[in-house]
Amino acid sequence: MFTKMILVVFLVFALAGCATGSKKQAVQSRPVVSEKPQKTYQQESDYDYDNTWPSESYEKPAKKAYSEPAIQLSLGQIQRALKNAGFYQGPIDGKIGPKTKEAIVKFQKAKGLKADGIVGKRTSAALNKYLSQ
Repeated sequence: MFTKMILVVFLVFALAGCATGSKKQAVQSRPVVSEKPQKTYQQESDYDYDNTWPSESYEKPAKKAYSEPAIQLSLGQIQRALKNAGFYQGPIDGKIGPKTKEAIVKFQKAKGLKADGIVGKRTSAALNKYLSQ
């Protein structure tokens, strides 16, 4: 009888231990749910939620080491430079006509520039060399 009682007590403790162990596991496996919204937590904890990237970690794009200066030439200067370079034979009247346009394209081809007939930065810089002659 005494052994039966010990056995019953042992079983009660064993079953009680298993039941508590399973409760602990159930509590530990539940996800933690915060009652405060994330933004409130961030404001209370001095977390900068608007700027998540600190300014020190942002790298600005590298600038070009050298850029040709923008030289704006008047229409008369363009014609004079083309004439000095030997690509234009007409009068220097400050008007871009078909002869001047043709001379610009020939000049661009000869200098390895984009032959589009437009006097942009590179063409202006190349023509500027012929103005002082």
